[in-house]
Amino acid sequence: QFLCSICLDVFTDPVTTPCGHNFCKNCINEHWNSDDQYLCPMCKKVFNSRPELHINTFMSEMVSKFRQEAQQKASSSSSEHQAAKPEVPCDV
Repeated sequence: QFLCSICLDVFTDPVTTPCGHNFCKNCINEHWNSDDQYLCPMCKKVFNSRPELHINTFMSEMVSKFRQEAQQKASSSSSEHQAAKPEVPCDV
C-alpha cells in the first residue's frame, strides 16, 4: 500500500499520475527520462505529453506516519530483546 511499484520500497515524495497510480517522484521521473513514451508503469496508459506531477500530500503524510511507527516498533523490540537476555550463573 505504501510501496512504489518501481523501486519496491516505501514511497519517497509520492506523486500521483493522471491515471491515479502513485510512485516516488524520482522513480517515475527516471522511468520517463529513460523511455521514449510517457506511460504508466502500472496500467500502461500512454500520455501524449509528459504529465505534470504533484506531491500526493495525503500519501506523503501516511508514509511519514508509517515510517515513524516502524521505527518505534524497531527500537522497542530491540530494547525488549536486550532486556529479555537471560542471566547465566557463573561459579567462581
